[in-house]
Amino acid sequence: MIVTPEQQPRWNAIIVDTLHFFTDICEKHHLTYFCCGGTALGAVRHHGLIPWDDDIDVMMPRPDYDRFIELATTAQWEDYELVTPYNTKDYPLFFAKLCNRHTTLIEDADKPCVYGLFIDVFPIDGVPDDSHDAQVLEARYRKTWNKLEAISSHNTFAEYIKLLLQPKEWGRFVRKTIAFFFRQPYRRSLLRQLHDISYQNDYEKAKNVINFNGSYGMREIFPKEWIKDKIPFPFEGITVYLPSGYDHYLHRIYDDYMQLPPVEKRVGHHHKAYFNLEKRVPDQEAIQQARCSS
Repeated sequence: MIVTPEQQPRWNAIIVDTLHFFTDICEKHHLTYFCCGGTALGAVRHHGLIPWDDDIDVMMPRPDYDRFIELATTAQWEDYELVTPYNTKDYPLFFAKLCNRHTTLIEDADKPCVYGLFIDVFPIDGVPDDSHDAQVLEARYRKTWNKLEAISSHNTFAEYIKLLLQPKEWGRFVRKTIAFFFRQPYRRSLLRQLHDISYQNDYEKAKNVINFNGSYGMREIFPKEWIKDKIPFPFEGITVYLPSGYDHYLHRIYDDYMQLPPVEKRVGHHHKAYFNLEKRVPDQEAIQQARCSS
């Protein structure tokens, strides 16, 4: 499904409202967060959402992230919910999404995971000082995460068999076969592995840190010194925080980040199999709608 120009203001308002709720929680409980990725770029370059972007990303130092998750497990929020791999069946990610309870979204038709419009909340973890060791750890995390994603998707029998015709997909075929018989034990094992990788290096002692769940691989590794302090920026009528080293961070991710991309690349990058901006549709109905739209 495509978010139409008429729907875009409503979409934006919902995710910005969710961000505002998140920042209020962080202020109330003295939790540190930073806008990251395209949201950080939008704050600096546009003082809000990048006009062609369609999501909001924040990151939190691991101790603050863990405290936020702990607070959310006991909170009773009327309009919001926190989705994690531990409380949501078939959730294919190893970070949290803070979601609006009164909307519906399925990002991928073959991953029957229903939640509302959201902001992504990423943990920042420590990595080894040695760049090679850090690269090995990042690759190990990525490989394990890919396994979780593979067993979280539900394909038709024809799609499943078609994997055998593509040698590069044989590993995926094997993982899906194992998951067919032992999905939940396999899933728990992968979550434990991702947890162990994330906590392998003590955040407090680390000189360098990483957003394992970011989109830019080794570019997501940076000196912890860059996030030692925070700087306020205006963002769609509210105030958000960026790390004090935001210029170094954005150059690392985007190079010449103040340069606008070519017109043909100014498009949203997140797939939407199904969404409803006005209500939370029952899971099975939403899943059926997503499959019909794909």
